[in-house]
Amino acid sequence: MMKVVVLGGSGFLGANVMEVFRRRGYHVDACSRRTGVDARQEQPLLAYLRRTNPDILVHCAAHVGGIAYNAKCPVAIFEDNLLLGYSILRAARRAGIKKLVNIMPNCTYPGEMDLYTESGWWDGPMHPTVLTYGMPRKALWVHAWACRQESGFESIHLVLPNLYGPKDHFDVVRSHALGALIRKIVDAKQAGIEEVEIWGTGRAIREWMYVEDAAEGIVLATERCNDMEIMNLGCGKGCSIEELAEMIRERADWRGRFIFNTTKPDGAPVKILDVKKMNAALGGWWPQTGLREGIAKTMEWYLRHREAVPSLESPVPVGMAR
Repeated sequence: MMKVVVLGGSGFLGANVMEVFRRRGYHVDACSRRTGVDARQEQPLLAYLRRTNPDILVHCAAHVGGIAYNAKCPVAIFEDNLLLGYSILRAARRAGIKKLVNIMPNCTYPGEMDLYTESGWWDGPMHPTVLTYGMPRKALWVHAWACRQESGFESIHLVLPNLYGPKDHFDVVRSHALGALIRKIVDAKQAGIEEVEIWGTGRAIREWMYVEDAAEGIVLATERCNDMEIMNLGCGKGCSIEELAEMIRERADWRGRFIFNTTKPDGAPVKILDVKKMNAALGGWWPQTGLREGIAKTMEWYLRHREAVPSLESPVPVGMAR
């Protein structure tokens, strides 16, 4: 039986990845600060990997948030993700890991591209609103490339769009647009509030992938792929933030109005992944959950658990997607 360790396995994406690996017959362990291992520190992580001796290491750990959170904590985001990438790769090599599966954000692409095609990954600078998150994640790929050149270390690198689903962040600063909008609109409906503020113009285009679909794709790519060049994993289509807000309004049956705060940034104008390489590599695999269906499932989860979500001490605008 193949053994897998999922870094960040207690988190939003990692927990779903673990569930898919289990269903497919793997022995899976979670490694995270909740389980007592801080992956930013190489020696404790190395000791853990030598003790558990996995064949595959899946890197789902990240210090991440939306535009508002990136602006609030840029140093911590940059340093934590830089330390994570450096320590994880060094520990993986020293522990004899057979394959590293590195999950990467779409913000590592140039900020002005209309369609994120793998061949264009190096064709321009990242958008400044996500630089402190995207740069250390991109640096991990370079580190892995160097390890491949020097010692043949095997790794694959999957670029994902914004994820959403049950157990997502619903903090209006820490979360991306979809989770933040669900919270703001549902809470406005419950409280009889007539206005919800949204950062930016509402015209920015974002791609959204349901977290359970993302986990299925990651496990399938782990089994089928060995090329370390990046591969997009997504739906290949997007919608504007305004269109997204209208879908959530419709589902919540809220009759209020949106206030677009155009003094705040939109971020990159368009973020859509080209998924032709994914379709070819994964035998025609495609995410199964449509956006409206996924929104409905996510809202149902939030409504059941909203009392456990920390309340806002003061009104905070919606933080837009990375």
